[in-house]
Amino acid sequence: MFLPENIDLGHSDEYNLSIRLTPDGFSFYIYSPADPSIFHFQETPLGSKLSYLDHIKKVIFDLGFFSQVFNRTAVRTVSTQYTLVPDAFFDRKKMGEMFRFNFHNPQGVILSETTSTGSWHVLFNIQEEIHAFLLRNLWNPVFLHHITPLLQLFEKEQQGVGTGSCFVDFHDNFATVICMAGNRLLSANTFLCLNPHDTTYFIASIWEKLHFSQTNDRLCLSGEVDKQKMVIDILKKLIRRVEYINLHPGVMLNEEQRSTLSTDIQAVLCV
Repeated sequence: MFLPENIDLGHSDEYNLSIRLTPDGFSFYIYSPADPSIFHFQETPLGSKLSYLDHIKKVIFDLGFFSQVFNRTAVRTVSTQYTLVPDAFFDRKKMGEMFRFNFHNPQGVILSETTSTGSWHVLFNIQEEIHAFLLRNLWNPVFLHHITPLLQLFEKEQQGVGTGSCFVDFHDNFATVICMAGNRLLSANTFLCLNPHDTTYFIASIWEKLHFSQTNDRLCLSGEVDKQKMVIDILKKLIRRVEYINLHPGVMLNEEQRSTLSTDIQAVLCV
């Protein structure tokens, strides 16, 4: 496998490894927390010949280095099934009960992640076979969800803003919508955005149900905005304040990476 010359896996314990699982793909990136010049991203779409699990197995076994000791190994799941629980109401023993309150008969292992402020616990699920395989073949992995770095990013973007903000991130054929008023989180959800008319309707409906102002409150966009031109053009006719999120990752990215890497990846790299 090709890696940049400045990545020496003989010193893998100096690097962070992060795997990102989407419904139709597998990607990973390696970077150094201490050296901004060290970064490598690689993505492999799922083919039709192998199952999702077998595809993951093939990538990990073919590349052969995933079991090495890294400074940190993370597996981040991208999905629509997650639940936010305020810290005051979180009970680890009742995670399954809390998750099933929103999702009928969820499949797989139910996991949790805490936001950096400790205010929220993110409950999500992952296929049991995938979870077990990655536990066996990665060095002490932590399992995370894509919504968490977006929550943390948009909380920072909202600091000092007196109006309401609707943050919409387009990624992986999904739209993740996080709405805030002042420093208070109002809602967070993720849905498929394959049809521009449906996507526009969903975003406008969230805006209306939260009683956001068309003139004063903000619509903040990030991610694959170029692919959603029709949606954005319509929303600009409905909402006066439409802004774009500018990210400043702590590693050196080329122009292609800046335009194609998902917002949740770049948000992690901004820390």
